[in-house]
Amino acid sequence: MAGEKRDEESGQQQLYGHTTSNSEKTHDLEQTTPSPAMPDENPSDPNEVDWDGPDDPHNPRNWHAWRRAMLVGVITCVVFSTSIASSAIAPAVPRILKEFNSSNEEIGTLVVTIELLGTGVGPIIMGPMSEVVGRRIIYNCANIGFSAFSIGCALTPSLSGLVVLRFLQGCSASCSLNNAGGTISDLVPVHRRGLAMSMYTVGFLLGPAVGPVAGSYLAAAAGWRWVFWLLLIVNGTMGILCATTYPETYAPVILERKAKKLRKTTGNPDLYAKGQRQLPASAVLKRAISRPVKMFLFCPVVTGLAIYNAVVYGFTYLLFSTFSVVFQGQYHYGEGKLGLVYLGLAIGFLVSLSIAGFTNDRTHARLSKKHGVAKPEYRLDSLIYGAIAIPIGFFIYGWTAEKHVNSAVPIVATGLVGFGVMFTFIPFNVYMIDAYTKYAASAIAAGNILRSISAALLPLVGIPLYDKLGYGWGNSLLAFISLGLGAMSLLFRKYGEEWREKFSVEFD
Repeated sequence: MAGEKRDEESGQQQLYGHTTSNSEKTHDLEQTTPSPAMPDENPSDPNEVDWDGPDDPHNPRNWHAWRRAMLVGVITCVVFSTSIASSAIAPAVPRILKEFNSSNEEIGTLVVTIELLGTGVGPIIMGPMSEVVGRRIIYNCANIGFSAFSIGCALTPSLSGLVVLRFLQGCSASCSLNNAGGTISDLVPVHRRGLAMSMYTVGFLLGPAVGPVAGSYLAAAAGWRWVFWLLLIVNGTMGILCATTYPETYAPVILERKAKKLRKTTGNPDLYAKGQRQLPASAVLKRAISRPVKMFLFCPVVTGLAIYNAVVYGFTYLLFSTFSVVFQGQYHYGEGKLGLVYLGLAIGFLVSLSIAGFTNDRTHARLSKKHGVAKPEYRLDSLIYGAIAIPIGFFIYGWTAEKHVNSAVPIVATGLVGFGVMFTFIPFNVYMIDAYTKYAASAIAAGNILRSISAALLPLVGIPLYDKLGYGWGNSLLAFISLGLGAMSLLFRKYGEEWREKFSVEFD
């Protein structure tokens, strides 16, 4: 294992073309461009508590590769167990409306999408909180909350109660969906983050695609409430796994605990963790919670990429929420068979997943070697594949459904959309991790806020859009919008570094 570790560190040094210092290996200074401003520190300060050398076994970056891979895998499983909640109930919406004596299709759509609104609100608190109290406690509390609200959804006696509980379920789900990027930043070196993000994306995007497949058959066989009992079983199992295997991985919190222990054993109250300001807990929490909002409002690159990512994600959920209308209306699919429609997106995600992370890492390494310096913006090159695939998928899906072409054709077309979404999501998230390493969870939360709101609200216009423009022109409009935003996003590859430096924000 020591040899593997030396190979990994050697790969990092070769990637960046310089010898990696201790502080760089242990945490954030992996990019040639500055990380968010940090307080001036005196490296000779005897009261500063740091790692015990570059090979300190308590540093998460020095843990065995198998252990770090296992932890990323555990979080991926948790992400999957919560992400399926966003769409698993979609095929059962007609049953839900019938049980509660409602014919309002918009309310039916809201039952599905309100969970996503919760995933947009949750990261405002949970992302920054993980940078204050650590990842582990946030994961465990969120898993308990998700399971509790799943029970509430299964037992709710009213439609309004279901909507409220779905929102709270989404708030809990947002923890794993958002903080997984922080975990990857904690454990994975730069040159392997594309691959690690691919693992995470398996859970994040595959869950919503395969959830309706199980949900449709389960709802038809046992009723819609059993969809939530299934969510409880899956997430409860993954939550127990996470609680028993996942230790704290956020380096500043580990160092703060070390400093606290040393203050007690040595009697020296002046000891402090490296990089930590001695501020009241309330001030630290206030700054942490405001950080994602500041990133979104005052960092143009974060804002622009977040808008593109949000629109693409929202359009994907517009598809999720309208499949029942399209395929039951145009192709007369039954409730059980309807779940098969979602396999197109799922297969597109899987095909893209097998190459998106590898392509992102390889492109980043190639450009770093070519220019002699590593930059986060090199992660954005692979956005081009998504910018092309998504509009093509929408065009084919819309017009083949409009003309009643064999249902296999529009289903395959949604696979193109799924392929493109992966090439949008991975570059966005890995870029945020590389550009804002210490505050990766906050940076991803900044993007998640708008993305989740978009995914919650855009599906509400799906049925009115199709009623007014039809499936052909309705999906063509989605294609034109995604094509325009995809072209705009490529500007960040060229000017992203300049804008990131010009509009830097004080995060501490």
